[in-house]
Parts: sequence; structure tokens; C-alpha cells
Amino acid sequence: MSARGPHGWTGASCDTGTYRTGRRLETSEIRDGLRWVGVSAGDWLVVHSSLHALGPTAGGPVAVVEAILEVIEERGNLLTPTFNYAPMAPFFDPDLTVGRTGALAEAVRAMPGAKRSDHPTHSVAVIGPDAGRLTEGHRLVRAVGIDSPIDRLAQAGGWVLLMGVDHTANTTIHVGEEYAHVPKAMGSGAAKTARVRLRSGQIVEHTLDDSPTCSLAFNAVEHGLRRHGEIVDGVIGECHLQLMRGLDVVRRTVDLLRESPEVLLCTRGDCVTCQERRRLYGAKGGG
Repeated sequence: MSARGPHGWTGASCDTGTYRTGRRLETSEIRDGLRWVGVSAGDWLVVHSSLHALGPTAGGPVAVVEAILEVIEERGNLLTPTFNYAPMAPFFDPDLTVGRTGALAEAVRAMPGAKRSDHPTHSVAVIGPDAGRLTEGHRLVRAVGIDSPIDRLAQAGGWVLLMGVDHTANTTIHVGEEYAHVPKAMGSGAAKTARVRLRSGQIVEHTLDDSPTCSLAFNAVEHGLRRHGEIVDGVIGECHLQLMRGLDVVRRTVDLLRESPEVLLCTRGDCVTCQERRRLYGAKGGG
């Protein structure tokens, strides 16, 4: 069992519904909820979040980020996805282009001292002493592949925190797909390149890869994690938290795909990428 349990927190109850009294959550309540689920000083943490699920908070998204940083302290690293998903016009600028992954991720990106990676569609922002190590050279590897920032965090023993979202938002599962070497494909209409403004001012053309495909079926990974006791659940107000090791997510994804190569493909009729991946599996004699 890799996930940590509650740290003996003795504050107000974390039962669902405790905080929904028509008032805003205080940062102290957020800190207490994070500590209860097992987040602690020095952690390397990737956070996928929905502030709508968390509800109104005193101080807004910046206060939520500050609460996380207080819990992991100066030794910890906070990583959030700042994805744009598709090429931006006229180019992606890591210092200026707004991400599309929610208010908390955008608050991290805009904070003084945050570092953002230079990948044009799947960048991340990091606050912490190892931000440079986690973000450097992202454009030189696959977007969510081996040695991408999210993989680096997992390999360093980092944690995944789902805050008000399920595993369809858990990007570490994409990393697991890469370690499983599953065949992938980009949609026929997908852009093949993106322009990036480097910090030197030079604008370069970047060739996109097929690592960040459809994630609609990713909740299938949760069963393996729970079967091995690798998820710790908690709540802040009515917002469900799940905490797990990044390496456990990678391991269970690889295990699942070895048993059933097509299990993480969605069944939507208009999902070109999953349809094409099924064709590739068929060509390889899989599934």
C-alpha cells in the first residue's frame, strides 16, 4: 500500500457537507483538509482541480494555491497543467499565453516565481525549488510521455491530487500509456505542428506528437488503484479529494493495458483517435 492515510488531524470533521453553510471556505479549512488526506511538507504534487467543485473560497483561487504551498512548505513542488490542447495563434508564448485548465492552474502560472514549460499544447507550471528541473526541455520530449514534467514528478516519488475531478483529468495515466507502449494515433484532422516563441524571442515550429489522446475512459484505472489500497480519499466541504502516488498510477495503467489493451478507449462514435487506435490494435492482432 503506497498511499498515505490521514495524519491524525483533529480539526473539524471532514465528512461530506460539513462546510456547505452558505459561507466561503477559509484557507485554514483547505489546509486542514489537505493535511487530513495526507499531503505534507516536502511533497512533490501535481494537482488536477475543479474550483467549482470546491465552492466559494475566501481569497479565490490564489488563496487555494497559497494553502497548498503552505502545506507542502518551501521544500515541496506544486505542479499544475496549463494546457492549451491545440496550437495557439499566432504562436504559443510560455510567459504570456493563458492556459485552459482552470482557475487554480492559471493562478499558479501567474504567481511570482512560477516556471512554465515550453510545450505549445501541454505545458505545465511549477512553483518550488525543483521547478527548473521539472520544466526544462519539455518541448524536446513527448507532450505527456516518458521524461515529460509529469513523468519526472512521478519518478521522483511525487503525488497526484485530484481535487473535485475524476481520473479523466489524471494526466499521469497518459504517461502510463507511454510506458505500456500502446499504439496511438492523432485524429486525421488534427494539427501536426505548432509555433512556439522561445524566451530568446525566436519563433520555432514544433512537431506535435500523439501522446495526449482521448481520456474519457480513464476512470477504469481507479479500480486497480483501489484494489491495491493506493488511493486515499478525503473531502474539503463537498469537494472529493483523491491522493495517490504518481508511480502507482503509472504501474496500474501498465498492468491494466497488458490485460486489456483497448480498455482505455472510449466508445463515442465521433472520437476519431479512439477509433483509429482500435484499428491499430486490430492490425497488430490485439484486443
